[in-house]
Amino acid sequence: MKTKQSTIAAAVSAALISLSAPAVWAQQAAPAATPQSKDAKLDAKDDAITKVYVTASKRSELASKVPYNVTAIGEEELRRENITDAKRLITESVSISAPGNSARFTDSVTVRGLNVSPVSANNIEQFVRSTLAYYLDDTPLPHMGYRIKDVARVETLLGPQGTLYGSGSLGGTVRYITNQPKLGKTEFKVNTGFYQTQNGGISNDTDLVLNLPLGSSVALRASVARLDEKGYTDRVSNPPWNVNNGAGTWTTKPDANQNVYEDDDWQKVNGGRVALLWKITPDLSVTLAHTQQNQLAHGSSGVSLTPLGIANATTAAEKLAVWNFDRYGAQCGPEGKTACPTYTNAFTTPYAVNDHTILSRYEEFSDRSFKLDSIDFDWNLGFAKLHSSTSYFSDERFGQADYTDKGHVFYFLLGDSGARIKSGRSAYMTFDNRYTGLAHETRLTSTGDGPIKWIAGLFHTRTDRSLKFSEWMAGLDAYNGIDRNAKGGRVDEGYAEDLAKKYTETAVFGEVGYRPNDKWLMTLGGRVFKFEDTARSYIKDFTYDLVDSDKTNSTSDNGKAYFKFNTSYQFNPNLLSYLTLSQGYRPGGINGFRDFGANKITKEGNEYAPDSTFNKELGLKGSFLDRKLYVETAIYRIEWKDPQTYRAQDVENGFPINGTTNGPKAHTQGFEFAARYKFNSNWSTTYATATTMGELDETSTHCLYQVTTTGCRTFHAGDKLGGSAKWKHNAGVRYNTYFDNGMYLSAGLSGRYVGTVRSDRDTNGVPPTLFPSYAIYSANATLSRDKWDLSVYVRNLANSQAQVSSQPIGITGARPIYAQPRTMGVNLSYQFL
Repeated sequence: MKTKQSTIAAAVSAALISLSAPAVWAQQAAPAATPQSKDAKLDAKDDAITKVYVTASKRSELASKVPYNVTAIGEEELRRENITDAKRLITESVSISAPGNSARFTDSVTVRGLNVSPVSANNIEQFVRSTLAYYLDDTPLPHMGYRIKDVARVETLLGPQGTLYGSGSLGGTVRYITNQPKLGKTEFKVNTGFYQTQNGGISNDTDLVLNLPLGSSVALRASVARLDEKGYTDRVSNPPWNVNNGAGTWTTKPDANQNVYEDDDWQKVNGGRVALLWKITPDLSVTLAHTQQNQLAHGSSGVSLTPLGIANATTAAEKLAVWNFDRYGAQCGPEGKTACPTYTNAFTTPYAVNDHTILSRYEEFSDRSFKLDSIDFDWNLGFAKLHSSTSYFSDERFGQADYTDKGHVFYFLLGDSGARIKSGRSAYMTFDNRYTGLAHETRLTSTGDGPIKWIAGLFHTRTDRSLKFSEWMAGLDAYNGIDRNAKGGRVDEGYAEDLAKKYTETAVFGEVGYRPNDKWLMTLGGRVFKFEDTARSYIKDFTYDLVDSDKTNSTSDNGKAYFKFNTSYQFNPNLLSYLTLSQGYRPGGINGFRDFGANKITKEGNEYAPDSTFNKELGLKGSFLDRKLYVETAIYRIEWKDPQTYRAQDVENGFPINGTTNGPKAHTQGFEFAARYKFNSNWSTTYATATTMGELDETSTHCLYQVTTTGCRTFHAGDKLGGSAKWKHNAGVRYNTYFDNGMYLSAGLSGRYVGTVRSDRDTNGVPPTLFPSYAIYSANATLSRDKWDLSVYVRNLANSQAQVSSQPIGITGARPIYAQPRTMGVNLSYQFL
């Protein structure tokens, strides 16, 4: 076991001592201040953290006064809780779930139980499904990979948001709201942090922010950030049992002289944003902004377990017999033996190497580049405020991953000198995924205090997508006698696909709110849109010519409409109740499925329709007990029509063409509760919980072919949806105080519990792999005074080995993925100006 963590443990211990020493001195030696002055300062600090204004409704309002389910975390709390990316943000949510995979993966996100697809780690992006939309200010993003730096707040809207936020927001929307340039104020702030994860090296996260007035009406704001995150998981290229396998011994990758690659799951991220504000008149301003982020995410977290057959073998010869002939990695014993003498579950075998090492012959990485340019106009017209935003983004990620397990299944038929492990060869894969998009929104928001308030807007977007994926097998062309001039493709490329898509949408949207009296508000919203969707599915099987396909299909709709109704009642200045009926939607697409022999593909097999959600929600938010207790709670039921789920066309010998289909109606329902109680000005506690359950409502059969004697799959009513726990709980306690020397201390302890999670939907009533329930505890403390802040934190205090994801079981064994081990860190911020 490595002992690197002792380095930063000493640093954190020293920092903790520095937190307490000045405090004791201040309490003993400084002149006593009146309790009122301290309490007033603490209350003001608390208000700055908890009373956050949001623009989720397209107008600025206090989050606690918005009559639907919206929460916001401000900049100060984001830094205090060390939330720097969406994965960390989701981890702290009881209503949203995502597997805790390595940074190089794009994760399937589940909101309020809305998921009918696998949520385990997958290298192929077409399998990733999300019912959550992501926005950077007013721009919808294809992924959640943007790091949270120089962000004023993060707003989370739960429930379908189709009327104001358009397609993709089936279950909710997360918005990053950036800090804008400030006139007449010069600021320069530096933030840097060091942290270390068990078994890993010391990581650094640094960012700088500059706000610079360039005259009375122009201001520039710039921020840069760099993350150098060290890994904590080792990679072994050649499994221990394959080292003396003669011609079958693997040459290790990428270095033939190195088998062990320490701390292989690292990442480096460089990013920045620059914005220029020009206040043309007191009522008219324009803001130009450029955002950029480059990320190289390397390796995979997790641990490899010994394959079943090898774990049950008793001699080296038996181990090699399993290794050389086992196609699927499912045999329990040596070749010819199907009984399991010792181990029967692939997730209970011993570690292949140790508790922080994976087996992966090939280097794995994802190299991502994200750019966004935007121009925003704001004009106060008196009767209304006009906001217009136009943006263009590009999001590109390419990379490589090991494909030993699936590749061995697909290329096993080539024989001993072709692809079997005893040939000394294995497969790897590459991907090249590109997104570009133009988005424009112009909206008018009414002003004034009359009984009627309204919003009216126009939205237009055009997005292009290309998802390229290839499989590679060394020596393939020589073995198969492939003539690339005639067949196309690249040397030793066994399979290639490109799923491309062009989507254009134009929409008008609006909301009208009416107050019959001071306490009662009714709001009706709608979105009417038209879209055109053209998709091409290109699939080329260079090895067997079994799954070749090249199809283009277009779909469109005119006058599609979704609506929202909300009514709320303000019982008193501190208590609000609301009822919301809202809809959300997601566009459809086409598959690469094709006619197979005499079997002609059906329309339902050829394409899949848009899916939509309808939410019924009753909520309450407000303060009790002389404003010591703040509560937010909601119950909901979401009806899901035509849910998009995975589907495969089996062509021959187990070779699939992967695609998507619409499943039967489903629903999720649940209850959410969050509370914060202030015992006094110093002590407070928080608690949040959510329960959700989802299932299919109908039994239906989906057939790929016009003749239904083959190619059919049946979905069964009552099958449970996966991706989220039935129960999640978060709890914490915090202490805050001001000392007489002006220092401010905030310290907290928190814990979260996540119940058992299905890794996928049920199939015919049979549950998929279950991730066991777990609990994780963390602590943090911050000491600040005037221009500086010093904080320390420990995540996963007990170093719990909590399984949060996995990768498919194959010949190299099962690979469970665990929550990040104990991580200790220290952050320092200093405001020079």
